[in-house]
Amino acid sequence: MIIVNYVDRIVKNGEKNVLTSDKIIYFATTSGTTGRSKYIPIAESTVNPGKMLMRLGSCRILMCLDSSLFPSSEQRLFQLYSGKKLDRFAKTKDGIPIGPLSLYRSAIPNDFLFKQALSTYDVVPFDLLEEMPDFETSAFVQLVFGLSIVDLYSYTVNFAPSFIHSLKIIEKYFEEISLCISSVDFQYSSLIEENITDCKLKSKLNVALNEVTMEYGGLTYRKERSEHIRKECAKKDRSGLLHRLWPNLIYASTVLGSSFEMYKNEIEKYCGDKLPLINLPYYLASEGAFGFIASISTDEYFLSAEHAFFEFIKEEDILETQPQTVLLSEIEAGHRYELVVTTEAGLVRYRMGDVIHCTRFLCRDDDDLVPLPSQPSEIPRIPLISMAYRIGSLLNVIGEKTTEEHVLYALQTTIFHWKQFGINFQLADFASFTKLDAFPVHYVIFFELLGEYEQIIADRSNEITQRNIDLQTEEHLRQANDFYDIMRDAGRLGPVSCILVRHGTFSIFHEKIFSTAGVGPLQVKGHRLLRQTDHIQYFYDNKLHLSSEK
Repeated sequence: MIIVNYVDRIVKNGEKNVLTSDKIIYFATTSGTTGRSKYIPIAESTVNPGKMLMRLGSCRILMCLDSSLFPSSEQRLFQLYSGKKLDRFAKTKDGIPIGPLSLYRSAIPNDFLFKQALSTYDVVPFDLLEEMPDFETSAFVQLVFGLSIVDLYSYTVNFAPSFIHSLKIIEKYFEEISLCISSVDFQYSSLIEENITDCKLKSKLNVALNEVTMEYGGLTYRKERSEHIRKECAKKDRSGLLHRLWPNLIYASTVLGSSFEMYKNEIEKYCGDKLPLINLPYYLASEGAFGFIASISTDEYFLSAEHAFFEFIKEEDILETQPQTVLLSEIEAGHRYELVVTTEAGLVRYRMGDVIHCTRFLCRDDDDLVPLPSQPSEIPRIPLISMAYRIGSLLNVIGEKTTEEHVLYALQTTIFHWKQFGINFQLADFASFTKLDAFPVHYVIFFELLGEYEQIIADRSNEITQRNIDLQTEEHLRQANDFYDIMRDAGRLGPVSCILVRHGTFSIFHEKIFSTAGVGPLQVKGHRLLRQTDHIQYFYDNKLHLSSEK
C-alpha cells in the first residue's frame, strides 16, 4: 500500500475519513533508518491495545523471575523518556500533532488516564521534562533523579545505543550528579547552567529533587547516597556499574535482537554477573504494537494477532514487484519473512520493512519460555519470532542481498583474528554504502571499535594495515553470503573497502546529525545503510589513517 498520498490529504488538506473512519489523534514520524522518515497515523482505537501490550510484556518478565525477586510496592522503575511542550509540535492543517512515537505522551494532553498511570512510575515529574531544552539535558535530569533513589527495580532504555549513552552520561558527569543530589541544587550541573536560563524551572527542579530525597531520609541520606555514587563511578575498571549503583535492581532491559546484538557485550559489562539483561518486553513500532516477550533469556516475541492482521512474504520473494504472502498459520520454523500489517489506523497490507525469523513453535517442554497456564492441555500452533534485519539496510546491487548480519559476521570475525597480535577489542558500530561511481561497483564499510584503540592500532602498524583489513573482511563476507561470493567470482562486484574510523565517530553521528532530522532521540537506531552524501563524507572525514602495506 502506498500510503503517502493519503497521508498528504490528511496532513496538508485536513481531510477526514481518508484512511479510517476512526479519529486520528497523532502522526508518528518513523526513525528513517531505512530511508526517508514517514508519517504513520495513530488512531484512537489503536492506543489502548498498545498500552495493554506494554503492560503485558512487563508482567511477563516478572512471571519468569523467582517470586522472591518481585518488586515491593515502594520500589520504583527507571525508564528514559522524552518530553516536549504541546505548542512546540508540528501539526497538520486540522491541528493533529506530528512527532516521534517517543513523544506521544506529550502530544495527547487529553489522555488523562494514560498520563496518570504513567506518572506513578516517573522518577521526575513529567511536566518538568517537557520544559527541557534538549535531550541531553533531559537525560541528565532524569538520571539525577533516578540516582537519588536507591531502591529501583528496573532500568530500561528502549534502544541499545541510547542505553549505552545514558550510562556514558553517568560516567562523564558523576561528580556533578553527586553534588546535585547532596545539595538538592542543579547549579552544580554544567549542562543545566549552559542550557537552562529559566530560573523558575531550575527552582522547580530543585524543589522536586528535594521532595524525592526526603522520602528516603533527607540530608543524611543525600550525603550517603551521593558519596556512594561517587565511590562506585570512580572504579573505572570494574564491571557491574548498574548493579553497584542500584543494588536492588532486578533487571535491565533494551532491544537486543537483530544487529542490536552487537551492543550486548558492552551493556552486559555495565550489568555485571548479578543483573539480568532482558530483551525489551514488547515489539512496538510507529506502525503499531505487534507483540510481547516470549522469553527472558532470548530475543523472541509472540505476535499479537488481536492488534493487527499479519501477512508474511518469504525472504526469497521480498524483492519481487508483487510477492505472494502467507498467513500466520502458514509460516514455518527456521524461515524468514518480511512482515506485512493491516491495522485499524488505516494501514492496509503495509510493508514495514522488518524481516522476522520464525525461531520455533510454542511448546510446554521449553523451560526457557514464559510460564503457561495448565489449560488448555494442547497448545495451538503458535510461532515465536525474532527480528532478523531491516529491508532498507540491505546492500543489494545485483541480487546478492547482503544483510546487516552478513556484514556484522565479517567485521566481528576479522576483529577476532586480531587477538593473535595482542589486539583485543570488540566492534562498537558500523555503517555502509554502495560505491556506485566505481568500476566494478563495491561496498564501503565504516566501523568503530570499543575503547581507546587508536594508539594500540598505530603501534601494530605492521600487522594491522588497510590492505589486511580489506582482505580479511572480504574473505569473511564471502563466507557469510554465498550470493555475494558468486557475484565476486563473476567480477560483477568489486572487493569491499573497510574503513576504521576514530573513537567516538558514531556517537557524534547519532547525537548531532540525526538530532536535526526530526527523529526522537530515543528512536535513534544504528543507520546501517548510508544514503546522504554529507553523511558518507562525515565518515570519510573521520577515517583513521593506517599503513596501506602489509
